[in-house]
Amino acid sequence: MYQSLTYHSLSIYSPLKPTRYTESIATLMVGSTLRLSIDETQALKSLPFAIQIIAKKALQGSIPDLAKLPDLIPIQNASRYSCLVPIFNATLDSVQVPNYINAETTPAIMRAKWALLSLIKICTIDFSMSGGVDDLVTRHLVRRWEEIYPWMRFFAQNCLPPPYDVSLAPPRPDLCSMFDATTLSLHPLTSICHRSEEGRHMLRSSISVQHFVAQLWILAGNLKGDVLGDPGTTKHALVSVLRSTFALTNYICVSESEDRHKTTLPLSNYIHAAGGVKPVVSTLLRYIRRITRDVVKLEESQSWTTREKNVECFHMFTSGLSYSFQFLQTISLQDASCRAQLIRQGSIRIVVDVIAQILPKILVETNNEMDFHPQVGPAAIQNIMWAGYSYIASAIRDADDGITGVCQAIDAGLLETMRKGAACLPHARNRPSRGCMGDTELLFLLPTFFVYHRVVDSLFRHSHRIQNSFMPEEKREIRDEAFELSLKLVLMASTDAMEFRTVEPVNFYEYRCSGPGCRMRASEFVSKKCQCSGCLISLYCSKKCQRAAWCSGHKKWCQVLRCTVGESLHLHLTLLDRITIRATGLTRYPHESSSHCKLRNQCDLGNGPKS
Repeated sequence: MYQSLTYHSLSIYSPLKPTRYTESIATLMVGSTLRLSIDETQALKSLPFAIQIIAKKALQGSIPDLAKLPDLIPIQNASRYSCLVPIFNATLDSVQVPNYINAETTPAIMRAKWALLSLIKICTIDFSMSGGVDDLVTRHLVRRWEEIYPWMRFFAQNCLPPPYDVSLAPPRPDLCSMFDATTLSLHPLTSICHRSEEGRHMLRSSISVQHFVAQLWILAGNLKGDVLGDPGTTKHALVSVLRSTFALTNYICVSESEDRHKTTLPLSNYIHAAGGVKPVVSTLLRYIRRITRDVVKLEESQSWTTREKNVECFHMFTSGLSYSFQFLQTISLQDASCRAQLIRQGSIRIVVDVIAQILPKILVETNNEMDFHPQVGPAAIQNIMWAGYSYIASAIRDADDGITGVCQAIDAGLLETMRKGAACLPHARNRPSRGCMGDTELLFLLPTFFVYHRVVDSLFRHSHRIQNSFMPEEKREIRDEAFELSLKLVLMASTDAMEFRTVEPVNFYEYRCSGPGCRMRASEFVSKKCQCSGCLISLYCSKKCQRAAWCSGHKKWCQVLRCTVGESLHLHLTLLDRITIRATGLTRYPHESSSHCKLRNQCDLGNGPKS
């Protein structure tokens, strides 16, 4: 019933339509007593006597007693209170989402609110249950999605501000506070993404759920400050926590399924739900900037234990950044318009700035408990760098204007940041393999752009900063000696590029001699032309000019140029050779065999041999 609704009806600010049938059903079922099975009733006897009394009154339809149950569920021992789940399920089954709100439908709304809050608390806060909390989330949230999801949309629609104008007040703030509405709307999605493979597939394959997630993502990105209120459970801004935890949900919606046999929706569906390419890109970059600001503002921990609040928040913020970088790379790879818009709005510069700002907090030596922790240890946190570098490499490699991306990276200080991040502490041994390191891939890509004047100009503008990267530093342990050596070679290549930035460029199609000081043109030396077999670009009128050019600097650039142009330029030069020969009246190169000349003369330009 709910899955077949249109996009406009799924908007969290769409108007309600009156239906007397729905109102009468909701009013009738609120006044009735809920029923449990014998086993479920027997399980309630394991609870303290006072809680048994409250649970009994909640079954009889008492809304005040139902509202007490969420506060009675302890955070540390929620598994003991899982016997209350049948009460919450029965309550949700007894009410339906009303199409309009008045005094008669309000009791049903209140019952659904407290039942859903209690169910979310039990399914999401306990990590030590036998069988794992994953099974709880799948059984009580994913497999009852048809009963829970309509209420999530209802509270988001009526108790949260519009996504694109958060300055407006919610339509019905009297029903539920913004903090509770956020818990009801977003926490089930976050729990499902973390702990249920079946739920993750549902998010990837449901159009209505993806539209709902996209609207909530835009809303969370536009919220500023602690507008959700402070329930007294944390001193950190709740909006910051919300942005960091919701980053995974957003990434799951556009990522590939763990099971390759399961189909996922195209990225265009999510982009359309979020309002188009520009809103998606702007919101994503805003997420990254604000999460980075939260990481930088976070106070350094004193004890460095996994139970300390600052450590938990640091892990949450860094995880949000990592998933945001992965979302960034996913939409860049799948959609060319998103890739171009990201580079246009400075995404590469922002990613480099983020890595540079969080490096001092990542490369910190703590203690044995933290150093080797699989989730919050430095080795796990360093995944932010790999994800960020991977995005930069893919964006430069696949972009139509990769030169602009390289210039952004150099202007933001990419080379210096990579050098600072090359060191690791003795505890950061659990590092990804070479194939998973985005920085290594990026290092192989950068030198191929050092032949462009725009890139060399960027290097020259920041030459002082780059030269300081070679300054001797204190003894430090390098996580990868090969990476350190490759980085030094790239820095040396950038220095060489700056030295030759004043050399006048020679267009290969002019066929001018590349020898230093030689001005001979094509018409004068084409019959005795010598081409460099290494780079396939430089042309010489004589062996003397070739030797002079080799000694004056071509030796450094020959292989770099060859890596840049590859074989495609060699084929292009062959076509230009044909044009030049026909224009000058020559029929054969001096070094060309007669059989090859015959085959070439039979070729029509660009069409291959004639049949």
